[in-house]
Amino acid sequence: MVRPNPTFLKKAEGIKSSRKKRTIIIILVLLAVTFMVVFVSSMASAQDTYRQLYPNLIGAATSTTTAYSAYQRPVHTTTETTTEVTTTATTTALHAVLAATPTPTPSPEETAHTSQNNSPDPFTEDRDFSFQPMGIQTATYQERAVALDELKERVINYQKTHTDMRICFEFIALSSGERLGIDELDPIVPAGAMAIPFEIVYYDSIAGTTGPLSNVIVYDDNLNGARNSSYIARTYAFGKEFYMRTLLNYAIIRNDSVALNYVIEEVGGLEEAVKKVNEISGYISYTDSVIYKDYRGYEYRAPGTVSCYDMGNYLSYLYHVFINTPQVNQRLINDMAHSEIESPLSAAFPQDTRILHVLGRNTGRGAYLECAIVDYKEPIALIIYVEAASPDAAGTAIATIGGYTQKFIESCYS
Repeated sequence: MVRPNPTFLKKAEGIKSSRKKRTIIIILVLLAVTFMVVFVSSMASAQDTYRQLYPNLIGAATSTTTAYSAYQRPVHTTTETTTEVTTTATTTALHAVLAATPTPTPSPEETAHTSQNNSPDPFTEDRDFSFQPMGIQTATYQERAVALDELKERVINYQKTHTDMRICFEFIALSSGERLGIDELDPIVPAGAMAIPFEIVYYDSIAGTTGPLSNVIVYDDNLNGARNSSYIARTYAFGKEFYMRTLLNYAIIRNDSVALNYVIEEVGGLEEAVKKVNEISGYISYTDSVIYKDYRGYEYRAPGTVSCYDMGNYLSYLYHVFINTPQVNQRLINDMAHSEIESPLSAAFPQDTRILHVLGRNTGRGAYLECAIVDYKEPIALIIYVEAASPDAAGTAIATIGGYTQKFIESCYS
């Protein structure tokens, strides 16, 4: 029997093993190549899909420069209505009423123009305003009292359903003295609406003056930070001269803080002006530090507050002085009737209703105060104060509560 050669067997096994390894390597290489082809194809397909979905982002990561476009706030024309208001309030319009887009206020030195004419510009009086005759009330006194209670309930219910706001309210029927107040004694931030009582005492001080108010005031830098919310500060450089009548007008129709500051100085300074204002009404004196909590629950202790009750007294005083001696306050009444700041109450009353008003706005504290004499079926004073997180919310609240009041008056004359 012939035995196999051991050397030959070892060689044969080695050849078989090397062929097996070579086959495995070839198979692995082919699998790798196949995988790469499939991967590249799938990525190319995904890239095409991505390009179709997000065409603006392709290549952004590899670009050498990045261009940022300004954010454009969407314009909403959503209309908010309530079953208890007979008119429709548009939130977009109310936003425009309460807080125009803020613009930086440059210093007068930065805006000074060598061509500025420092001489005072002439002032032309508007046509004198007069109240329309009152309508004939059809409701009995008892029916009117019931309707007034319903108005109170509606305002209180609005407060309860808007706990994110602080709302104070005062209504006065100017011909009869009938009043309705809701939290009317609470501290409020009047802001530019304080122009009303300060100008009342100014006109009282010159009650015997019948000619034009042509004394000249020079716009200078001695204002102690009173340039916020000022048309004058945005438009003119120091040295510009103004007739006093122009400053009185700007403080009302434009809520101009510089103009109001000069009015206060002409009355004798803030302390003297407040002393005279308090003779009309001073439940909360403007210069007293009062503790109160705002709509967010933050506590303040600061001067610069009054109450809706006080503001109602100022408007009532203004109206009755005007009715008895029109020449005293005719110019102030004219200015309130021609305010360049639209009233939120215009959304609550019929379109032809004449509204004499000043809208005080302190956006830092979210405080908005509408002080108005509404020449409707009867002359009424409306003081509506709202603290809220946004001008839209405050404007809608003022318009809605004004709508409740309009419905009350209408029910007494229909």
